[in-house]
Amino acid sequence: MSSAKLHLKETPAERRERDLHRARKAAKKRRRQDTTGASSNDEAGPSHTKRHHANPHDTRSYVFLDEEDEYGPPPPSSYRAEKPDYDRIQAELEEARFREKMFGALEDDERLDSLESRLNDYAHVPRRWRGGGMERMDDELGMDPGVMEDEAYAEWVREGMWRRKNAAEYEEQERKKAERAARKAQRRAVRDETKRLEREDEEDRRRRRRRKEHRRATEARELYDTRWKELLGSSADSEGSLRFTDIPWPVLPPDISSRQTRELALDDLTVEAISGFLLTQDDSESEAGRKERKDKLRETMLRFHPDKFAGRILKRVVESERETVMEAVGIVVRSINGLMGREK
Repeated sequence: MSSAKLHLKETPAERRERDLHRARKAAKKRRRQDTTGASSNDEAGPSHTKRHHANPHDTRSYVFLDEEDEYGPPPPSSYRAEKPDYDRIQAELEEARFREKMFGALEDDERLDSLESRLNDYAHVPRRWRGGGMERMDDELGMDPGVMEDEAYAEWVREGMWRRKNAAEYEEQERKKAERAARKAQRRAVRDETKRLEREDEEDRRRRRRRKEHRRATEARELYDTRWKELLGSSADSEGSLRFTDIPWPVLPPDISSRQTRELALDDLTVEAISGFLLTQDDSESEAGRKERKDKLRETMLRFHPDKFAGRILKRVVESERETVMEAVGIVVRSINGLMGREK
């Protein structure tokens, strides 16, 4: 397999070294030719000198012209007696190398300056001012070095150099960081989904509870009307057989499904309880709905009117509970009067 030769671009310093090498080589050849020519002149005498000057197309002169074309013009005549100033040449070469380095540094500065507009958009927070969640910045490259302190800038440079020299380890750290972020996002998604399911379950429980209460209220109202019909249609001969709890009061009875069951008491007869039992939320605000509410209140007033209640029901209540029953009748009547006043 043939290997291709790599041709690099010649730098100014290399060009100067090459010219210096050619000049040295040409000077050595010139001195050698001068020495050879002087020896020939001493041996040949004046006639040879004349022949030499009379023939401008001498072979040696022709060869020397080729060397001039190859290596450039010959050094001045004073160069024959003086040695080259190698110190000066070395200083010039070092100066050229220094200028090349300066040009390279200038190019780096220009490349960094071209990023200034982008870097200035970043905000740098010194480590001593960072909170617990900012101790490890997500992107160390996204900081503005122009606002860094000396210590922070040195650390930033060291981290950048470390990332370049340890690219594989840096990529591994970034991969682990991405995995941690993914796990954190997954936990957050699971937590949010759990909360959403809990809210849905709570809303479903509330809906079931409302349906249960509505069904219980509907059954209680149906039982209330049925017992009043039975009470008014029964014979008056059953004197002294009714108790306080046997009378259909216009309130919801205690929830028999609860663990602590109890009987209806006088304290259960409140305006709110009576209004919630008689005036349901299903009644609309239309004219028909208002008429239906007034009819319910009027019917309840006729059932619990003190005079009518005493004449039809009170004598059938046991003697020991008649006073409590009449007190409850008064509470119901006053509550109905207040509700009827609101409906006007």
